[in-house]
Amino acid sequence: MKRKRTSKTRKIAAHLGAVSFLLLAVSGCPRLREPPPKTLVIGVLADIQNWNPYLTETQFSEDLLALVYPSLAVEMPDYHDHPPAFAPALAQSWNFSENGLDLTFHLRQDLIWSDGQPITADDVVFTWQAQTSEEIGWYGAYTKDFIDSVEKIDKHTVRFRFSQMYPYRLMDANEGLILPAHAWKNIPFEDWHSTPWLAHVIGAGPFVPVAHVPQQDITLAANANYRLGAPAKISRVVWRIVPDQLSLMTQLLAGELDFVSSIAPEEAERIEANADLRLIDIPHRGYTHICWNTTLPELADPRVRRALGLAINRQTIIDTVYRGYAQPSLGPILSTMWAFDTNLQPLPYDPRSAAELLADAGWHDNDGDGTLEKDGRPLALELLTNAENHMRQDICMLVARDLRAIGVSVTPRTVEWGTFLSRLRAGAFDGAVNRWVEPTQIDLEDVWHTVPEGIESSNYGRYSNDRVDGLIEVVNDEQDINLKKKMYRKIQQLIVADQPYTFLVEGRKLRAISTRVRGSIQNDATPYFNLEAWELP
Repeated sequence: MKRKRTSKTRKIAAHLGAVSFLLLAVSGCPRLREPPPKTLVIGVLADIQNWNPYLTETQFSEDLLALVYPSLAVEMPDYHDHPPAFAPALAQSWNFSENGLDLTFHLRQDLIWSDGQPITADDVVFTWQAQTSEEIGWYGAYTKDFIDSVEKIDKHTVRFRFSQMYPYRLMDANEGLILPAHAWKNIPFEDWHSTPWLAHVIGAGPFVPVAHVPQQDITLAANANYRLGAPAKISRVVWRIVPDQLSLMTQLLAGELDFVSSIAPEEAERIEANADLRLIDIPHRGYTHICWNTTLPELADPRVRRALGLAINRQTIIDTVYRGYAQPSLGPILSTMWAFDTNLQPLPYDPRSAAELLADAGWHDNDGDGTLEKDGRPLALELLTNAENHMRQDICMLVARDLRAIGVSVTPRTVEWGTFLSRLRAGAFDGAVNRWVEPTQIDLEDVWHTVPEGIESSNYGRYSNDRVDGLIEVVNDEQDINLKKKMYRKIQQLIVADQPYTFLVEGRKLRAISTRVRGSIQNDATPYFNLEAWELP
């Protein structure tokens, strides 16, 4: 389970200590083999935030640390057809009790940490204690809310006890990377935020860190004690931290980088024209939208919100902003998810029908100034987005042009990310161009359920529909996948009819990889899905 994210969320600058160069030389880290190892070079824009997985919130940090620390099971990228399945990792098997409240994991008995110590149930129990510690304050601690206890049954058996039945018990138990209790248990939780973690890293993944020059590069080497799969075929991987997108592209095109996990649409043509590079085009688990503030008198009427959506030319946005690497977004569940309603149709570009809907809702240009009015109020809206994202700014300009054509005055407004997020949470906006990046677990409550008084929510537009609320409240507890699918279809239909969002586009994830790299499997789970199997000539 993942916290819902916008494309800008988690962009947090790493804290830099007084030491500008850190070289790790601790027991358990493999020596680099001779002759000089084959090195894969990956370009990234930001440094790792922390070497402790429970003190980081950036996606890059999570992806990199998953190569170092193990998990109980591996979530498979098969959520297109059904809720995601899990493959064994530290746990070779697991089973639920008859009442469904106890989940027992049976650990493999042959696994060791990179320092040679065995992996045991003590590591799993210790990890849960860290995950739920208030002193640590892990951002994903909410995934453990319904886990009452984690108990060691024997050296290789551990039992999770849940307070209630719900569909995502296995996913929640598996959320988070397992830590080496024998090495970390003597560091008090209250000291974790001030601990320099690089020197304490002991992993069980395919790679372990050997060097880190903050804001310059990160080096991982193959873990000689890796037993969860075949040893890594590449001896060393370097993440080169590049300060800006232009420099990143320059180094990539010059052959200095083997892989970049995020390519802007406007750069795709240059990648495809380079014989030494291959463009990877896969679905993105996100959709860009306009969130309308439904508490405002101008936007409380669903007819008005639908009219705004009809007046926006999505194809122009796809062609000009995304260079064709996108498709229309249809509703609150991604078209790549198993629960998506395939009967949904894109909202057409139909300015004439939009004008008719607005007139039906009582909006007319009575004074001939080109802007519609009602009860003496002009239909004038501010369209907010964050200044750091030029694509969203371009969308704002195109939307403003389209809406002005039907008599709606729109003023694009850009603010820095912190202000943008604060205004969203406070409901201090008319419309906001944003993007949700969806977890593999479908959970619509945070964005679409009526916001209870005094509760923090991502329902920034304060959307409220009693029928949607009722369905959301029962769908998560439904065990039958066909009934769940039916309820999700109805929820989507109700939300699309109300148009609290104008659903704009589902983008594509573009990556670039050197043609010299073999064996890479690319999907939207993580850019490093099978990094240990990548090969260099």
